[in-house]
Amino acid sequence: MRRVLVCVALIALLPGFWKTRWVNAADENKQQVNTPQSADTVPASTSNYVGADSCASCHQDEVKGFKDNPHAKLELEHGGKGVTCESCHGPGKAHVESGGDVTKIFQFSTATPKQVGEKCLACHVGEHPNFERTAHGEAGISCTSCHSNHKFEAQTPLLKMTQPGLCYQCHTDIKAAFMQPFHHRVNEGLIRCTDCHDPHGTFQADLLHINTTQDAICTKCHIDTLGPFVYEHPPIKTEGCTSCHSPHGSPNPRLLARNNINSMCLQCHTASMNFTAPGTPSFHNQANQYQACTNCHVQIHGSNASSYFFK
Repeated sequence: MRRVLVCVALIALLPGFWKTRWVNAADENKQQVNTPQSADTVPASTSNYVGADSCASCHQDEVKGFKDNPHAKLELEHGGKGVTCESCHGPGKAHVESGGDVTKIFQFSTATPKQVGEKCLACHVGEHPNFERTAHGEAGISCTSCHSNHKFEAQTPLLKMTQPGLCYQCHTDIKAAFMQPFHHRVNEGLIRCTDCHDPHGTFQADLLHINTTQDAICTKCHIDTLGPFVYEHPPIKTEGCTSCHSPHGSPNPRLLARNNINSMCLQCHTASMNFTAPGTPSFHNQANQYQACTNCHVQIHGSNASSYFFK
């Protein structure tokens, strides 16, 4: 009986106990909010930041015009301290107190591509999740090989120079292709390399973009070849557009890989080369000067009316 009475008494006291605890906790929180933080109470990770103004006292050229940089929005981080410069270069307190010792701050110019990538991808991994497995990533191309936070071309995503000049620095063979008589008008500025390629990586070969139908990116512009067709030309699906066309440039009209359309067709449509494709009939004597195959087979990419691509 006595044990029951003790339990009842404790239960009766619990509401007052919790109310007292809640009031005390609220008072403590209120005191913490109203009490200014001293330098000793600032977390160590934040106290090591000195602010962009300190960086500007020595690095005037780098800070000049930084307000136009997209990274300037980082100014809101770290409680208004250690932003912009230190968000990428790390806390600068040790660097400043040592009189500018370069070993006490992260330098992109001396860092390895892997170190630079880790810095950039700490924020941009959502945009470029596959970069390390791309041709650029595997070749050790650094983010700063193409981008610059301080000296970039206007109207570009922090690129050191505009396209296609930036891409031509490495892809010299492609530069030569665009000098051909027939080429996609990249040099003229009508299209850009990144309209077809994603330098940060895709799951397609040659860093090609993926369109909505998962086909070659060519059909984004050349919509008439997209289909679907009732009668499809097999190379379109199996080998792609590059089985007949040179996408960057060619000495032949329509960017064809060969200067003679008939010889291109005969790469597949001859029994001596490919027994799976239909050969040319007897009345197509290629020894004579017949006109191009596409004079009759006008819908060579695909047709909804003829299995011979006549219309």
